[in-house]
Amino acid sequence: MRTNRRTSGRTSGRTSGRANPLVSMLTAAAICAAGIIGPGTAVAQTDRALQEKQMAEMVDTTKFKKPGPYTIGVAAGYMSNSWVVFCLQHIRYEASLHKNVKDVLVTDAAFNPAKQVSDIEDLITKGVSLIIYWPVDEKAIQPALEKAVAKGIPTVNAGGGFTYGPGTVSNAFIDQWALGEAVARHFVKDLGGKGRIFAMLPIAGTTAAVDQLDALNTVLKENPGVQLLSAEHGDWNRGKAKQITENLLQRYPKIDGVFSPAGQMSIGVAEAFEEAGRMKAVTMSPGDEYNGWMKWVVKHKQGGAVTFPTRAGQEAMKLGLKILNGEPVPRGLVIPSEYIAPADAAKYAEMDRPDDWWASQLPDAFKPK
Repeated sequence: MRTNRRTSGRTSGRTSGRANPLVSMLTAAAICAAGIIGPGTAVAQTDRALQEKQMAEMVDTTKFKKPGPYTIGVAAGYMSNSWVVFCLQHIRYEASLHKNVKDVLVTDAAFNPAKQVSDIEDLITKGVSLIIYWPVDEKAIQPALEKAVAKGIPTVNAGGGFTYGPGTVSNAFIDQWALGEAVARHFVKDLGGKGRIFAMLPIAGTTAAVDQLDALNTVLKENPGVQLLSAEHGDWNRGKAKQITENLLQRYPKIDGVFSPAGQMSIGVAEAFEEAGRMKAVTMSPGDEYNGWMKWVVKHKQGGAVTFPTRAGQEAMKLGLKILNGEPVPRGLVIPSEYIAPADAAKYAEMDRPDDWWASQLPDAFKPK
């Protein structure tokens, strides 16, 4: 059971302090949300079955039906990391496929919840047809989203977690628990079912961190030969993950494996092991399709990946257009993660691209420059 209070998921997630959006993803604000049970009431989703029931709920969207042309508003909680840059490009690509989409207006809150509230209200004033968003702080922006819904502007959450609340009509998201479970099961298999490990998780209290750890513990209960030494929070930050690992290497003379679903943190972990001369003794879990990690997997032939698809943005756009057409949509549309075995990593790694790049099926014209 997940009992921790959830703050924003891959919104308190992947970020960089630099201006270039494709530079290293050092800190992050998660793109996912506190569970919202009723107006103004945010609580943790502690019941997996309840959450799955909420995700499967079909939403009657007839009140949002309107003719085009459409102006799409994107209220970005932040734009300073490569995952969300790719996510936005997927939104723009899908928009380009529809003649009734006139424009896509993008705002950037730069991790400021008050700014994101203001951005949403500004998009409402501009009369956008739809708002796609990823939050800085889901609870803080829900009132503004509720204003949009009250004015007939549907809202769709795009990213790494599920939001159930009156201000969010639908979600296109990556299921953090399912992702964590898949990573854990492949990891335990690679360990041979025994060993001393630690976990490198995202920001404490976020859906990503809570669900990934819960999934890991679920798998470990079935595999008593694997001992969890410590659960750390690297904040989707390569440098921080490396520093934490350096400290753990001093504390524990024997570490057999590392559970780290996020590729950019996995890279920091691996660097610490390599510099300590202990890389040959450790098994790395699958990361994700972050290009720096995929290049590492190609070189070291271990780990693999469980994907965190950037096409969540494209799926959010598709949901939004269905809503504007008055079609029923699910409250939560899961963008499934897929396992990439180490032997297949070369098909996804782009060796001539920077680390801060993501494997995707975007046409070249829409890939970030």
